Amino acid sequence: MKTVGIIGINGMVGQNMLRELKKLKTPVEIKTFGREDEITPLDVAILCTDNPVSAKLAPRIKDRVKYIVDMSSEFRMTPGVPLVIPEINPQDITADTRLIASPNCTTTGLVMSLAPLKPFYHFEEVFFCSYQAISGGGKKLLDDFHTPGSYYENNCVPLIGSVQPNGHTAEELKGLYESRKILGLPGLKVYCHTVRVSVENSHSLGVTVKAKEPFDLAQVKQRWNAFPNLTYSESVVTPKEASGQETTYICRLRQDVEEPNVIHYFVTFDNLLKGAAMNGRQIAELLLERFV
Repeated sequence: MKTVGIIGINGMVGQNMLRELKKLKTPVEIKTFGREDEITPLDVAILCTDNPVSAKLAPRIKDRVKYIVDMSSEFRMTPGVPLVIPEINPQDITADTRLIASPNCTTTGLVMSLAPLKPFYHFEEVFFCSYQAISGGGKKLLDDFHTPGSYYENNCVPLIGSVQPNGHTAEELKGLYESRKILGLPGLKVYCHTVRVSVENSHSLGVTVKAKEPFDLAQVKQRWNAFPNLTYSESVVTPKEASGQETTYICRLRQDVEEPNVIHYFVTFDNLLKGAAMNGRQIAELLLERFV
């Protein structure tokens, strides 16, 4: 029997991962571990841990597991470590890939909308403003949100992650650098502004894309709807409808009023699913089907 282990089972990500792994098509034995537990041999280990723990665990268990999937940001920009969304770049994983990183949740929603258009348009600039749910900050932030008088109650907070020396937050820089890596576009200009909003679950993005070519809106909608786990809707879709769904939704597509090579649209998706545990489960499924 093939084995998949969740390390960090006691956290929110670990619990969501356990629910997701029960959807695996490949028969597996699921093992669970706390961060301090001794890790037994595994085919696939999924690290549902924060950066410092992942940094220590990955080298410690590499001789006991065939493949490691890390859900933290620790290895995402490490050269030689693929940053994978299975709908977009599964080819980046080979039989010799020992460590795979799963991307930031906000980045995931952005690149899911860009990847279907990449073969048809040469992107010049991408801008997004995020509307990120409280659940993206973990259990501690959720508990704070449900405490009377919370700073996040009925509020928008334009600060997610630590502020870096250049004034951008860590979350904003993830949107830039991770998008470039996943799409294989190292020169792509991505302008990011990340905001925590008073929504319990599901992230959203207001996106503007500029390409060299004029956009054909009918083609854009067709490409989105033909892409796995992605749907364009002529009706407005909000975080409330996206919560609990595996689909990434796009709506409000329109051409710029002055520049036909610019489009604007809205993206919303469950940040705990496609933005996290679902993507980890999909990576594990890929490994189990192809290499284990």
